[in-house]
Amino acid sequence: MDEIESAKVESIASSLRKIVGEEFVSAALFERIVSAEDTYPYMLREEEVPYAVVMPGFKEEISKILKFANKENVPVFVRGSASQLAGSTRPHTHGIILSINRLNKMKIFEDYNFFECEPGCVVGKVAEEIGRLGYFLPIHPGSQAFARIGGTVCNNTSAHLVDTSIGKMGDYIMGVEVVLPNGDIMETGTKGMRRPAGTDLTKFFVGGDGLLGVITKMRMRLLPDFNHAYAAVYYSNVRSLAQGVQRLYYEKRPMPLMMELMDEKTAKVGFEVKGLPPPPGAVTIFDSIGYSKEDAERRRDLVLQSLKAENPLEVEVIEDMDRWRALWATREVISSFLSQSSGMQWKSAEVIPNLKYLPDAAEECEHFNQGLPICGSLQNYLYGHIGAVSLHPGILVPRDWDGEMQRAAYTELFEREAELTLKYGGCGGEWGQFSKRKSFFVRRYGEVGYEFVKSIKKAIDPNNILNPGILEGYR
Repeated sequence: MDEIESAKVESIASSLRKIVGEEFVSAALFERIVSAEDTYPYMLREEEVPYAVVMPGFKEEISKILKFANKENVPVFVRGSASQLAGSTRPHTHGIILSINRLNKMKIFEDYNFFECEPGCVVGKVAEEIGRLGYFLPIHPGSQAFARIGGTVCNNTSAHLVDTSIGKMGDYIMGVEVVLPNGDIMETGTKGMRRPAGTDLTKFFVGGDGLLGVITKMRMRLLPDFNHAYAAVYYSNVRSLAQGVQRLYYEKRPMPLMMELMDEKTAKVGFEVKGLPPPPGAVTIFDSIGYSKEDAERRRDLVLQSLKAENPLEVEVIEDMDRWRALWATREVISSFLSQSSGMQWKSAEVIPNLKYLPDAAEECEHFNQGLPICGSLQNYLYGHIGAVSLHPGILVPRDWDGEMQRAAYTELFEREAELTLKYGGCGGEWGQFSKRKSFFVRRYGEVGYEFVKSIKKAIDPNNILNPGILEGYR
């Protein structure tokens, strides 16, 4: 780093210290690099290293940081746990990393039937806190042990949950407190049981990809927990499994809360890691819900009626919770299992087909990387949230590939993802719409759709200070 650059780092850090205090700003090179990395294994480029990392604890501090950033024309990149999988958490240029992890307060208001929490709250801990009182958090990411709730709100993700079962996370968010890119503070939504009709400002930020403001608090309706009933069904191939899921919709069955898929090759890895006998084929495991134990079991049995019509190899009704937890673990952490067992880096895509062509899409995703110039020779595995018709084909990338080769491989993967999702008429259902998916968004919604989003961003953030690069797809 030259003297001019070094002076700028110290100047920006000094200004930020005046806002949040000495201990909550770091200009150390190691902290700046670590705080800018994400789930991708390749190293940061020099131009991606931030000037400073700031950890505000209050909305007023965030407001001052953004006003300072606008005055000095310095980009601000908001950061939680960096577990997002489409590249939105890595900066593309020098700037300020704004960590929301100190914003981690939470309060439950049972008499109002909602809870409020700040964006730095860990998803799993939020679920645990409301679970003690008999409520269910309507999001279940595989990364819930460390993912921050602010990121899930920005993506409006349902994660493992089946959208058609209980809806998406945003269906339960009653309002947010947000700091706009210019530093103004605004509250949206309601504290009443009915959400606003007509213009609802909350919708600009829930699922807004972090483009329009920094969410500092969210208010979410309390959803009573359910009774559960579990089962696993094994098939000789993923096509038959996918046809069984089609039947659930066509035969008007009550959709499970969660319904997961692993092809046989993937399932064998997970089952081996958990010390279970090898599965006989591709597997789906699901969690049916009801208002009573009998209701949940009735719904489970209706689901099984449809799944049995596609001639499975084996049907397992699960009454033992230890057995369910073992099976669930084979699926929920399969990506880390694959990485550990292979010594390589796992990277998956997200292909969302329409229901009519789900079996075709599932078969094609089993051979997702076939014919690709870089990724075609790598191992391909398939898992996903089959009940939500969400498929995660993925590859194992050698760790000894250089950074540019890894970048090229991941770009190729996202291009293939876009090709299949466009072919089958879907969308990015979990990971947001831009960053590495920018080209998909433009192809799916056209230049008119893309310019529409750009115009909203320009109106609210004329200096493009907040999270620049997400919309432009620089990652």
